[in-house]
Formats: sequence, structure tokens, C-alpha cells
Amino acid sequence: MKLKGIMLLVICLISLLSVDPGLFFLRDRSAQAQLIQDSSSVSQLQRLGTTNILDPPDDVSIILSNHSNSSLDEQFILLGNNLGTRQNLAISNPDYGLSTPIPTLMTGEKFNINSSTDADIVYSTATVKLVPITSPFPPPNTNIEDVDPENDILLGTPINLGNYTGDVGNFVIPHAASSGYYLLYVYFYYPTYNLTAVYNTAVQLKESLGTKP
Repeated sequence: MKLKGIMLLVICLISLLSVDPGLFFLRDRSAQAQLIQDSSSVSQLQRLGTTNILDPPDDVSIILSNHSNSSLDEQFILLGNNLGTRQNLAISNPDYGLSTPIPTLMTGEKFNINSSTDADIVYSTATVKLVPITSPFPPPNTNIEDVDPENDILLGTPINLGNYTGDVGNFVIPHAASSGYYLLYVYFYYPTYNLTAVYNTAVQLKESLGTKP
């Protein structure tokens, strides 16, 4: 009886050794990852009162027809009725700054807006607007990166270029747009949470030959 017990133990050990050890490692790593995720969710709920964490797009850029690109920086998070024209509160980004060098586009030129959608909470749609700068730009004795659009420059009536969903939008500079400096805005809407993320960058428009008399 004792001999049978020893033989059974040997057989079990041989069977265990014949199994790929990587399977045990994968199972253990998967279980550990799930444990960390569960613990993180509990910790977030305890510390923040929610597990819904907004991660706005961190790589928003304009891609020109010559394949050059320029980044758009987050300026505000708007809280309130983001599908209308009234907002309750605008939260500014302390690290906001306009990108340099300023890209130049021609009237009638096609361009793309690229934005990341790799986040748990994804915007439902994005609106792109072109807003003319009606005061000297850049302001005297001010670096472009230090310009505060809300206090340092005057802005005209926005030109709505359209909307897009997903991570790429295709647009065209209107032929009717005048030459000069503009701010290109992208508004990312999160209607479920009643907020909007606002990004922008400065661009220079030049009139294409033959577009106007």
C-alpha cells in the first residue's frame, strides 16, 4: 500500500513537470493583473468617489497637404451645456501654450485633424472652427508661446469648418477666408458628462492665386 502511494506521488510529479511552466506563469500574471485592476478601481472609488476618469486626447495635430504637422494644445475644459452656446464653467490648462512654428495654409487647401481615441471615455464628436485674429499678432514684445488668447489678442467671428467622429477629420480652408492669422479650434464633446475639451493652435492663411478677383 505504501509502495502504491509512492508510485502515485512519482506519477503526479512527472505529470506536473511535463506541463509547460509558462502556462502557470501566464495564469499567475493574468490573475495578478486582474487583482491590480480590481484594487485600483476600489482605490479610485475610495479616493475620488468615481472610477470614471476623463483622459482628454493627448496627441491632437493638424496635418497639412504637404504632410507637415503642428500640435494643438488643450486650453480649456468647459463644464455645462456643451451642445449649446452657454457654459457654466471653463477650467483653464496651466500648461497651455500656442505651438511654434506657425503653419501656413492656402485658401482652398485640404488638411486633416488627427486626435487620439485611446481612452476609456471617448468624445462623441468634434467640431472644428477657424477664428480670425483681428489685432496685431503676435502682440508686441510677446513670444507666440506666451500669448493668452483670452487677454492678449482680439478675435473675430468664428468660421465653422465642420464636425467629425473617430480619430481623423478632413477639412478645407474656405476660399472666402481672408489672409491673416487665425486660431484653429477643435471642440471635443462629451455629452454624457456634459463637458467639452477645447484645443487650439495659431495658423496663417494666405490667399491662393486666382481664388479672388
